Amino acid sequence: MYDLRAIGTVQSAVTQSRDMPLQGVPAVINVFDEFVAGLTGLESDTHINVIGWFDKADRAPLMVRPRKINPQLEKRGVFSLRSPVRPNPLSLSATHLVKVDGPLLYVEPLDLIDGSPVVDIKPYSAGWDAIFWARDTHSAYITQHMAEGDVLAELFREAFNFHGEKCAAIAVSAKIAYEAAQALEANVRDIRLQLPRNVNPHLADGLVGVSKATMGNARLTFSEDPDIRIWTATRSVSYRVFDISDSDAQHVLRMSADQLFSKQ
Repeated sequence: MYDLRAIGTVQSAVTQSRDMPLQGVPAVINVFDEFVAGLTGLESDTHINVIGWFDKADRAPLMVRPRKINPQLEKRGVFSLRSPVRPNPLSLSATHLVKVDGPLLYVEPLDLIDGSPVVDIKPYSAGWDAIFWARDTHSAYITQHMAEGDVLAELFREAFNFHGEKCAAIAVSAKIAYEAAQALEANVRDIRLQLPRNVNPHLADGLVGVSKATMGNARLTFSEDPDIRIWTATRSVSYRVFDISDSDAQHVLRMSADQLFSKQ
């Protein structure tokens, strides 16, 4: 017998699972009075792991389609997906803790709908929880099977998670990574980067964040060439970025590729 108790509930503008973006939305976790003392000291953390309960999820199927990626894909086992459909419908979300206000935790983003129970909260540790070189099927899925806007949102999120600032340069990195993955017909995790030595450091962070290319895994190099070169074992593309210093990230994401860089 297992005694699982909710410690709070989610307050979110999204009330239906089908309407929840893959990246989640800003939300508030309202911790019940009897558990508020457990939040002591949490305000010093910038990120937390939220363990929630998909109380409206179907618990029976073991094979489902990743419908938010593409409902036409073949079914996969629930343990190979982050779907809410699973025998024990627990969710695990690493999220930015914006502020703590008594029993209220303001977080961004969170993919739990309004009213969802929260069963635990743990501090996020970059040293323990982030495995930068990890590979997964999700990255291949998003570049091959999702609409462009959704892919860009995912790549932008990954670039931001690595860089820590939602600036125009990391938005450009998401656009370049998307365009290169399409042109090379490659998983964004497999591309190699050659960056100019004077590259914008924010742009470099974004490209490293989405590709996981590093000098240690031999997929990241630098050169005197002013262009960004991206290649696989058989093909390559190069990009020269225009001046985007007076733009913001969301504006960049809405711009067309030929407004941001030229393809060499």
